[in-house]
Amino acid sequence: MSNQEKLLIIVESPSKTKTIAKYIDNASVIASVGHFKDLPKKEMGIDIENDFAMKIQTMPDRKKFITQLKSEVKKADRILIATDPDREGEAIAADIAEEIEEDIERVEFTEITKTAVQHAINNSRDINYNLVDAQRARRAIDRIVGFTFSPVLWKTLRSIKSTGLSAGRVQSVALRLLVDREKERNKFIKNTFYTIEADLKEQGHDATFKAKLVSYDNQKIAKSDDFGKFDSGLKNDKLLLIDKAKAKDIKNESENNNWEISKIESKPTSSSAAPPFTTSTLQQDASRRFGYSPKRTMVVAQKLYEQGFITYMRTDSTNLSTEAVGASKKFILDKFGKDFLPDSPNIYKSKVANVQEAHEAIRPAGTTFKEPTHVLNSLGADEAKLYELILNRTLASQMKPAQYIRTNIEIINGKSVYKASGNITTFKGYTAAYEQALSRTQKVVVALPTIEKDSKIIHNNIDALEKNTTPPRRFSEAMLVKEMEARGIGRPSTYSSILDKIVKKEYVIKQSKTLIPTFVGIAVTQLLENHYLPLFNERFTASMEQQLDAISRSESTYVSVLEEFYHGRENYVGVAKLLQEEIDIAKACTVNISEKTNIRIGKFGPYVEKDGSNITIPQDLFLGDLNQEAIDKLSTMQKEDNIIGTFNNGENILLKVGRYGPYVELQESKKRASIPKGTSSEDITETMASDLLSLPKTLGAHPDTGEDILATFGPYGPYVKCGKINASMKSTDSPLTITLEEAIKLIQDRKLKFEPTILGADPKTKKDISIKRGRFGPYVTDGKKNVSLKGYSIEDVTLEEAMKLLAEKK
Repeated sequence: MSNQEKLLIIVESPSKTKTIAKYIDNASVIASVGHFKDLPKKEMGIDIENDFAMKIQTMPDRKKFITQLKSEVKKADRILIATDPDREGEAIAADIAEEIEEDIERVEFTEITKTAVQHAINNSRDINYNLVDAQRARRAIDRIVGFTFSPVLWKTLRSIKSTGLSAGRVQSVALRLLVDREKERNKFIKNTFYTIEADLKEQGHDATFKAKLVSYDNQKIAKSDDFGKFDSGLKNDKLLLIDKAKAKDIKNESENNNWEISKIESKPTSSSAAPPFTTSTLQQDASRRFGYSPKRTMVVAQKLYEQGFITYMRTDSTNLSTEAVGASKKFILDKFGKDFLPDSPNIYKSKVANVQEAHEAIRPAGTTFKEPTHVLNSLGADEAKLYELILNRTLASQMKPAQYIRTNIEIINGKSVYKASGNITTFKGYTAAYEQALSRTQKVVVALPTIEKDSKIIHNNIDALEKNTTPPRRFSEAMLVKEMEARGIGRPSTYSSILDKIVKKEYVIKQSKTLIPTFVGIAVTQLLENHYLPLFNERFTASMEQQLDAISRSESTYVSVLEEFYHGRENYVGVAKLLQEEIDIAKACTVNISEKTNIRIGKFGPYVEKDGSNITIPQDLFLGDLNQEAIDKLSTMQKEDNIIGTFNNGENILLKVGRYGPYVELQESKKRASIPKGTSSEDITETMASDLLSLPKTLGAHPDTGEDILATFGPYGPYVKCGKINASMKSTDSPLTITLEEAIKLIQDRKLKFEPTILGADPKTKKDISIKRGRFGPYVTDGKKNVSLKGYSIEDVTLEEAMKLLAEKK
């Protein structure tokens, strides 16, 4: 690279431009801001009869970039396309090359450091059109699926959802995983059993330890895993099922018998570190430790990558480069010492199938890893937390295993055998890398006290604990990503967007970090499953990923893959034939619960069809919750004779349930009141129902205006009202319990949001300086600058203080 050459470097993200410009002299760096060409929005844009030719065109809002690109090209001696090192980046590079019709060079780097960028510039290559064809094939397949099967959903299911219905090759398979799990929960049968736990200690000592009953009268004790999920009883009848009566008997026996240690076994064991992060495992760990959604994780990781702190964050490789291993070794030596380094680098087998796309694992960038405090000072807390997670995982992957002594103690008590287990750490190994970061969440593990075989054991306490088997867990976002990766559904670059789509389409809702399919999502899944299973199944989706990989390896072609996809092959019928299927709408909108019970998904929401009557399903109940007990309860609450008391006018009060949940109603006048969110219908008393039906409640007069302040429920939840001002309460608060003082504050806060407090005018600019309330609390503003007043008492903020705060903001 000559110092006289004028370089034009084209990247995807604007955030990279400044970082790269710092490293390379005499270079202009511009950003494409992702794709600037795509298929037309209002037509398929695929000519099926002409080798599936794609009608790729410049997006209407991206013409400004084309103008900028062509202007910069005229000034450059070398044109370097440095879009992301994946299929999408390669396709953008091809679009740029086609647009400017000049000699270009493709450069790629997986970390934005000076060394990596300069090395890439000195080692440019041609565009890899195999990767481009693989991207084009994916785009064409997804477009054909969307434009052919989404209209089927519009026509057949518009009665249950009028807008937003669509089918996607990968998203529909991901949705099916959630629906299948929800159906498993619906079929689940709960089993109850008991376990016995003893709190033991050596006589004359204070240290205690817990032991669990493992066998009684030579029969092993049944645990949760020994029961079937969809039937009652044990899978193995040779096991002992302890019920309440038996638990009481064994507990009494154990309290009256002597304890004798029959066996003590201690043996060394070890655990090895997990591999460095892939996209999937990073999303899972960030969710588990910080509660981050996959989308949030990728947004934060993108910032870290663009600012040169980590390597490229879309990868399914667990490989580390020689430079990364060297940087890890140096960091480990400096921080932990040579005892923590293995004799040779730890190597992890990668699952990646396509060598051309096998980047490094996600790791700190560069040949010297930075401390998390550096990231905290440069970017922020979220970025520093995620960087620390990546750093620790990378370091741990290159450290020795942790070493333990595992001790098992068997204790006899009459016919009962109890067992206690514990670990003693003898060498921390890789776990040392996590100690500081894990201190906030790590559970304290108590090791067994030192006990000899002839030690006399006594009990402090013995508990008989009732246990219930639990239904299959609903997927969290991180769990679903893990499952998709294991089954070969989607790619690292698509996980986050797939989750976004199924939530946005209202096929799924997020509740307490879990993903729950809605009844609309179930109907969509059942329709696709009933009629288009050859296309919308995980085997086909995984197979398609392999075919796309084959294109990128030059083992297949764009046309041959599209031909098979559309027209079929020996063991797959193809899209064209599938579209001839006659649709059974009723079957798609029905979930069979039992011989006499079905759930129907109708125009006004889902309902249970049982014994000739229809039972409305509230919005907060889902398929997995609707066991027979829940259905019977709904049926009772929807009967006209479900009387729970009498109102002050003599009318009966009914407790009922509707589409939006439980409510109380006066039998004659039909006046209704919703039950507060978070309140169980079992907790509704006659007094509470009467109070709810008496709303709105007058709390008192506003001290400034004298107007009455009222509290009540509205279409959007509880709120208070004073004159023309309405102020929402928290959804978990109740108009029945809110105080006058709390209501006055809500009214004042609401008023402040729309009626700013003007402190005065700036003597220099003559602009009004005022206090307003926004989403994140009160702030001071001059119309251009905003400064948070967090930590300040609004009443005490003067004009002078406000001016000072605004002046200090750069």
